[in-house]
Amino acid sequence: MHLVEFAFAKPPEAPDLPSDVLLAELWAACLPDDGVEHVRVHASRAGARGAAFLLAPDEVSAVRRCRAMCRRALALSPALGGWRLAGTVEA
Repeated sequence: MHLVEFAFAKPPEAPDLPSDVLLAELWAACLPDDGVEHVRVHASRAGARGAAFLLAPDEVSAVRRCRAMCRRALALSPALGGWRLAGTVEA
């Protein structure tokens, strides 16, 4: 299991979103092959920071899977329109 931290940046004009909404959007974007076991996210005025525990064979795969999940959430969620992935790193 690997812990991967991630960050989202939101456009200044976008409304603030509560952490529970962000968490729901991330879970909605998860696929079985992502290997996501647990996700936490904290919203801020600038966007959000979070962490995901993923089952993956190695660090590179875990980071790749987390990025895929985050990008999928950004692409699928109308609530995250204009938001972008600001970074991912294994903790």
